Amino acid sequence: MLTVKNKVIIYAQDSFGGENAKTGIGFISYGLCETVAVVDRKLAGQTVKNVIGYLNPIPIFKSVEEAKNSFPQADVLLIGIAPSGGRFPPDWLDDIKRAIDLKLNIVNGLHDFLCNIPEVKSLSEKNKVYIWDVRKPRNDYPIANARLLDYPMEIVLMVGTDAAIGKMTVALELDKLATKLGKKSKFIATGQTGMMISGSGIPIDAIVGDFMAGAIEEELIKAANENVDISFVEGQGSILHPGWSGVTLALLHGSLPHKLILCHKIGRKYLKNTKIPIESINKVISIYENMTLSVRAAKVVGIALNAFGYSNDEASLEIKKIESETGLSVDDVIKFGGEKLLKACLR
Repeated sequence: MLTVKNKVIIYAQDSFGGENAKTGIGFISYGLCETVAVVDRKLAGQTVKNVIGYLNPIPIFKSVEEAKNSFPQADVLLIGIAPSGGRFPPDWLDDIKRAIDLKLNIVNGLHDFLCNIPEVKSLSEKNKVYIWDVRKPRNDYPIANARLLDYPMEIVLMVGTDAAIGKMTVALELDKLATKLGKKSKFIATGQTGMMISGSGIPIDAIVGDFMAGAIEEELIKAANENVDISFVEGQGSILHPGWSGVTLALLHGSLPHKLILCHKIGRKYLKNTKIPIESINKVISIYENMTLSVRAAKVVGIALNAFGYSNDEASLEIKKIESETGLSVDDVIKFGGEKLLKACLR
């Protein structure tokens, strides 16, 4: 699919910079190939750095044509949004067809598969470009049965107080730090953005319920058979959220983690798109720990704070507050690095 040689245009029409654009933002930050442009007519003329200060000054254009004309070497259009429900906006279809006419391969992480649209599939065949519908699952996953107990690999799972708060970012950063320390480490992708970044993994929320836990179990066994020392599993959703708790529980039971890192966003008081208040950090910790399987009862060993939009001083104050409340290591892996959290994982 994607290789280090590809040049990517992120398509995030009217959406870049917001929570729904986490796919595009994540790929720009961690993708294995270069992002050369972003398409968002509302932000055209600016750069990615203008919108998100810690990213590179990648130019933003109002149309796919403008982006391609400015970067003729670009060969991939990556759909960079992940809205609730993962549906494909119908008014984007003309732009996707235009991109295919411009010889751009399409990477689509939404639940609606572009290869199932006859006119899109026909157009891609005519122009000899591929469509990678990342969330299109296999149909032969096993049922989980705690086979991971037979393997010595350490497993750390990211869990959250809510959805869309940076669980993938934390897993990627911890994996990077562990590798620097000489550990044979692996990031295990469980969602479309992580799969685009790493080139492997499973689309957990697109897999039939009976097989979700078995799919992550199988993915981790693959890593164990590669003699990986420690795997950092990308979490999904939240055990507290009525819309996404199913995938969270499947990952919790299927991955049989030794340790958990709880991810939390400063200032978020209600679960995403609901009127349900987020429980106290200590109560959330208790819920997750009590939901792990007794054959390998995992503990939360650290808290990854997402302080995007807050100053370093504000983040530091919140870190000290939560450390005092929980007695655990707390850090923001983007603002301050993840060394404290990695140490907690390796104890």
